Amino acid sequence: MKEPRENHPVPSEPSRAGEAVLADLAPLLSGSVPIDRALRIAASSQRSKKARAAARALGEALAGGATFSRALALRGEDFGSAAVAAARAGEGSGRLAESLTRYVEYLSRKRALRRRIASSMAYPAVVAFVAVAALALLLGLVVPRIASLVASLGGTTPLPWPTRVLLSLSGFVRSGAMPVVAGVLLAAGFVLFFPGRDGSLAGRFFRRLPLVRGAAEEGALARATAALSALVASGVPLPEGLQMAGEAAGNSRLAVILENAACEVARGVPFSVLLRRENWSGMALVAEVSALGEETGDLDKQLAWASGELESRSAAKSGTLLALLEPALILAMALVVALVGAALFLPVVSFAERMGG
Repeated sequence: MKEPRENHPVPSEPSRAGEAVLADLAPLLSGSVPIDRALRIAASSQRSKKARAAARALGEALAGGATFSRALALRGEDFGSAAVAAARAGEGSGRLAESLTRYVEYLSRKRALRRRIASSMAYPAVVAFVAVAALALLLGLVVPRIASLVASLGGTTPLPWPTRVLLSLSGFVRSGAMPVVAGVLLAAGFVLFFPGRDGSLAGRFFRRLPLVRGAAEEGALARATAALSALVASGVPLPEGLQMAGEAAGNSRLAVILENAACEVARGVPFSVLLRRENWSGMALVAEVSALGEETGDLDKQLAWASGELESRSAAKSGTLLALLEPALILAMALVVALVGAALFLPVVSFAERMGG
């Protein structure tokens, strides 16, 4: 086991393989199964080779005398820094199983949220794909056949400009240049939608739009608050938890806010006071419940409630946006079809007028 691996930058959240191992390990530890045996069981139950290798590496590190948090740190690329902090806090308090279970529950809620977002985006994506496919079919197959008929009717009379534009587009679609254009569009789509630390370029653009900004900010704050609640409940110190929650937010601006707050909290400034200074959608709610949590000593529970509330608000706003997007896509598709039909029908009308004259 190589020590330098721990010195490399590691993500806050675990990989899929690491999450699978933790999800199987937490209930075994809660059932008082010895950790070495629990790791063997978790390794044997994994389907992916990477997950089995990660679980076995943990067992080897423990057999070599490392603590569980140390073993997780040595596989930081699989388990992430947040799991290491939760395990370290659990070992310090003597409640490793409880600490790990809380963290796994947070990961489960986050995974469920991602599935809901993906399923809600499925229908608009299908509508958009059908619209593009229908347009390509019209330009590639239908328009050329109708255009030949229109040309035979019109003779040498110049065609209206909408019809000329449509025929040019149809010729381009049928030409050999179309695969090149498709490749360029795919490359541009990869650049625009490739997920970075702060999301994709397209995602950052849309999050700045007034209608989307509130939902995006509340969604990021809900993720950060859920992570912070799980870490605080596991016994992780608040300053350290704030830094990791910022990484879990998936928003670089919110991460900077929480990292700055971590420095101030370490100096003794109340967490709720810091949050009231920030202009971020939903931050006022988190500030108020944090103040209540600081007074009652139930900060983790208050943060968990705030996370659920922010998640509900973000989902409601996102649902409204998607409800507007679906008919907009259908209307756009109908408009394109209507424009194509009008461009083809104009020469027929012109020819009929000349024949009538």
